[in-house]
This record gives sequence, structure tokens and C-alpha cells, in this order.
Amino acid sequence: MDEKSKQLGIPFGTATNRLRKLVLFGLLKKYKENYCYRCGGEIVSSDELSMEHKKAWLHIDSKLFWDLDNIAFSHLNCNTSEHRTRDRNFVHGTVTAYRYGCRCDECVEVTNKDTRERVRKGRLLDKNYGR
Repeated sequence: MDEKSKQLGIPFGTATNRLRKLVLFGLLKKYKENYCYRCGGEIVSSDELSMEHKKAWLHIDSKLFWDLDNIAFSHLNCNTSEHRTRDRNFVHGTVTAYRYGCRCDECVEVTNKDTRERVRKGRLLDKNYGR
């Protein structure tokens, strides 16, 4: 471990990235831009801050990765759940949508009902059931 890492108590690269995130969050707060792109709620700490692309760039166009107009800030949880469900072809209120990460009330309810039914019929361990 190098001297910087020893003194900081964590790897220097990790510390540098945390510092960048703190600086970015400080600027967002200063200019009142610390609001989530997904839900509109206030982002109150750097721990919940996430930077994301508004439009998916992977397998589409690498220019979208660098386009600052394609960058937004969001809660880490909002961005993570969006990432799991974005650009997927599924219908809400289905077990498939739940498997892709959707946690809307409809998908949770249908999945819970499906699980109860599978337990009742002894099919819980059948991985191909419902596909």
C-alpha cells in the first residue's frame, strides 16, 4: 500500500473518486440542481447521487456517451432500477417484468400470487414453470 493510501486508510483511487463525487454534489447543491432526473425528488447526499445517460448509448452510438446533453443526475436507487428495466420489451403486471427488475405494485402482486400458487402446487423448484 502506498503512502497516500496508508494515510487515507483506503486506496488512493477510491479516495479520489469519492472526492470528485463530493465536489460534484457540492456544485449541484450550490446551483440547486440536486434533483433526480427519474423521480424529481431532492438528492440530499453524495451517497445517493448517481450520474446517468438519459438515452442508452451501448450498442447504439458512442457519441451519446460523451454528449453532455445526454447526462442527468438521479438517486442511485432510481438509476439502478431504471437500468434493470430500461429498453426491455415486457408488459407490466407480469412475472417476466418482475424478473427484469420492475417493482411496481402490479408486478409485485402478480409475482407474489404466482409464488404462492407454485408453492401450493409444489412447483416452486421447477425453474421452467411459467416461462
